[in-house]
Amino acid sequence: MPILIEVVAAMASLAVGGVASSSVIRRLLELLFKKLGQKPSAPETYHARLARLTESLTRSSEEVDQVLDELRSVARARSDAVTALEQDLGSLEAKEKDLQQRITVLQNIPVPVAEHFVALMEKGEGRSARRDYLLFGAGVVVSTAIAIGLKALGLA
Repeated sequence: MPILIEVVAAMASLAVGGVASSSVIRRLLELLFKKLGQKPSAPETYHARLARLTESLTRSSEEVDQVLDELRSVARARSDAVTALEQDLGSLEAKEKDLQQRITVLQNIPVPVAEHFVALMEKGEGRSARRDYLLFGAGVVVSTAIAIGLKALGLA
């Protein structure tokens, strides 16, 4: 019988402690929030939680749209750069073919012909230099004569 009394007393103690502890804990929390100057937060309602999550999803969607727009512009710029490179490559290939044809033609020319061509060019350049000196000298003489004539007439 003493064991039965102890078991009943323990059960009563647990029941009273459970009821008292929840009200005591609630009261202690209220005092703590009051001392901190805050109100205890009420549990978030389902509607408020859905609104918060929808707003977060909308913000995230806008950020993803911005990232996608930036990716699109980068891809467009790279595509334009590749197109420009392909065009440059095409023109360089055409120049290469032209130069290869010229090299082939020059390789088929015998060396004495090339030497003769160089000699002709040197003679032409020598004559050209002499002609330039003569024209320069004649220009100096004519301009001096004109200046003397204008001065003699009193126009200069």
